Amino acid sequence: MDCKKEGREFFRDREHEPLSFKFKLIHESFAAMLNRTLREEDMTFSQLILIYFLWEHRDGKVTQKDISDALHIKHPTTIGLLKRLEDKDMLKVVVDPDNRKYRNIALTEKGIAFIENDKRRKRHTDEYMVEGMTEQEIASLRKLLDQVYDNMKKHEANAEESTN
Repeated sequence: MDCKKEGREFFRDREHEPLSFKFKLIHESFAAMLNRTLREEDMTFSQLILIYFLWEHRDGKVTQKDISDALHIKHPTTIGLLKRLEDKDMLKVVVDPDNRKYRNIALTEKGIAFIENDKRRKRHTDEYMVEGMTEQEIASLRKLLDQVYDNMKKHEANAEESTN
């Protein structure tokens, strides 16, 4: 396969190129796709993460502090994200009736529709990623990718231990 980068062409030796290079190419492809989708939806990655956090905690109360703590962001950053998403009608901020000093955050119908559409898009992405593979090959791929991830996490933990 020929690849282009910065106006130059080069040939990929798929059989001998490092696995890390393959992961890099896959990552770049995902990042480009995600960024394109987010631009089309007028969303940022941080906004996407916040929307998913609200979706995962939709059955309980979520406060601004909960969001700041979970996303590891400062209170002013949380306020800015919430304001922009509220302006887009993706969420609503309401005073907690049980404790008026707290503000609860919840998804709106538009926010829920965004999540449902994004989940469909992810399923579609998964389908075309494994196009032409058998169910057995897909299962093997999942197992191998999990093993790569586990190996990387183990190596990362060992590296941290050796620096302490």
